[in-house]
Amino acid sequence: MAGRIPDAFIDEVRKKVNIVDVIGEYTQLVKRGRQWNGSCPFHDDRHPSLFVEENKQVFNCFSCGRSGSVFSFVMEKEGLSYPEAILTLAEKADIPIDHQLTAQAVQPIDQTTQAIYDLHAAAQRLYQHVLLNTTSGEKALAYLHEQRQLTDDVIKQFGIGFVPDDNVLLQYAKEQNLSPDVLQASELFITNDHGVMRDRFAGRVVWPIKTERGQVVGFSGRALDSQNTIKYMNSPESPFFTKGKILYNFDQAKNKIRQSGTALIFEGFMDVIAADMAGTPTGVATMGTALTPEHVQQLARVAQRLLLVYDGDDAGQTAARRAISLVKNHAQQLEIGVVYLPDELDPDEVRIKRGPAALQQALTQNIQTPVEFLVNAARTGKNLSNQGQYLAFLQEVMQTLQQATPVEQDLQLTKIANEFGTSKQALQAQLQQTKAAPSQTARQAKGHKPVDAFEDYMAPPPMMGGAYEAPIQQPIGQKLTKVEQAERALIMAMIKSPQVLSQVKATTGFAFVHPDYQLLMMLAAIYQGQHPEPFDLAQFMDFIQKPELNQIIMAVDRAYGDLTIEQEAIHDYLQIIMKEAPIAARIQTLQQRINVAKQQHDDTKLLQLMTELINIKKQHSG
Repeated sequence: MAGRIPDAFIDEVRKKVNIVDVIGEYTQLVKRGRQWNGSCPFHDDRHPSLFVEENKQVFNCFSCGRSGSVFSFVMEKEGLSYPEAILTLAEKADIPIDHQLTAQAVQPIDQTTQAIYDLHAAAQRLYQHVLLNTTSGEKALAYLHEQRQLTDDVIKQFGIGFVPDDNVLLQYAKEQNLSPDVLQASELFITNDHGVMRDRFAGRVVWPIKTERGQVVGFSGRALDSQNTIKYMNSPESPFFTKGKILYNFDQAKNKIRQSGTALIFEGFMDVIAADMAGTPTGVATMGTALTPEHVQQLARVAQRLLLVYDGDDAGQTAARRAISLVKNHAQQLEIGVVYLPDELDPDEVRIKRGPAALQQALTQNIQTPVEFLVNAARTGKNLSNQGQYLAFLQEVMQTLQQATPVEQDLQLTKIANEFGTSKQALQAQLQQTKAAPSQTARQAKGHKPVDAFEDYMAPPPMMGGAYEAPIQQPIGQKLTKVEQAERALIMAMIKSPQVLSQVKATTGFAFVHPDYQLLMMLAAIYQGQHPEPFDLAQFMDFIQKPELNQIIMAVDRAYGDLTIEQEAIHDYLQIIMKEAPIAARIQTLQQRINVAKQQHDDTKLLQLMTELINIKKQHSG
């Protein structure tokens, strides 16, 4: 079940990675006896219900039911496949990873797609070589050094390159004997009306765009020629490059975001680089598009707080408003802040004009709450010395404040009263009137859309859905029948002992009453055939990779994992399952028929069924 990743590699990762250390990056764990305990990071866990067993390298939440190994934890928390989780943890443990293994194991892809990925990776290396080591790149390098104030180390870190006008990539692709179909599908070239192909980004400085795992899938290019009417150009949308699903620099920033808990969202690539140069390496940027739900969900897997760093112009302010609403709708657990930059400068301009220290201070100190930002944004485009526009400003502010906390309401009303000379009592009265007025939702139904959609931001979380919705299946209940207790004890013995498994399978007429245990018996047989070594709980759960079955396995292991396997006990379990289960089923059926007879007031039938039930129970007890 490990795909193309060798078992020996998986075992090496399993041995070098401690589940306590990994889960400890997401939630604080405290040692309690033989286990570690903490709040479950998959849901709002006010009474810590997550337990981690270090000796067995497994975890289990008694509240939401999630359980598994370190691999399954990372899979669910990061939204990764099983092979991707293995490789991610291997990177953490500094285990060397063969690039071919990464390409093949992460996601089975066809030869054409693999050729496209390889061509993009080669293009990035080639473009950077041209920039740093050839005369063709001297002008572009001077531009980056002098106007952008980037060092060679920063250029290398972010993979920046230059595409000359001599079709250097096209020549390379032909030398590699790549087919015309691959060249066309790669979107790295443009074909004119005469069928002549050339490098798409010729004459441009290019920034590579990478997936979360660092695979180059596109470029963003800036023209050096001031006469070029198309200043910026991005790779077009394609099956392997979707702007709404990729965040610039997420591959480099994700681990640092996880460590700090905070991600900064910028509008431009150079803003991300500027922040990194200023000592804040946790920035990402969208691809010239608005923030999407997919972007938010990516960030929610690694961050607890998002800081929006948008330009101070009208477009930037509008984008920030929309982002606030979007984040709250798709990841309510995330804290949101909005960074205010001086004089409507963008982050890179702050770094160049005022220095990295000034940018660092702005990114860490000039942080507004969503309420504060939306109140200030209500000023945009208004002459507040004009009474009518001042009243319009107040109306918009009250719509925002009616969803704010009492403390934020008091702070903002005090600030407005002091600034404009309006009595605080009058402002409080207007806020009360706003609360008593028809709801914002009702106005929206009549076609009036609020400017800031703040009600969406402050709305309570939905009962279902969202990034950390609990699984539908309930945790295994505490009240188990005698038959199911026997099933659990027997399946544990079978999983741990191939001899017991063979004995049970050879028992004529045996079958588990509950289908889940029958399935586990089948999986245990396959597992033991592939893993003759002593039983490993975490390894078995990785082999299963079914959350609902792993939840059962955790419950079974807690109850029977440490019991000694005895032949007499195995015999007793078999007897209970094979003899008492049919009787229990008959009793349950009779009880259901008795209830129906009672509802129908059929006394004759009721007496007959009651007599039958009593006789069965007498025989059984005897």
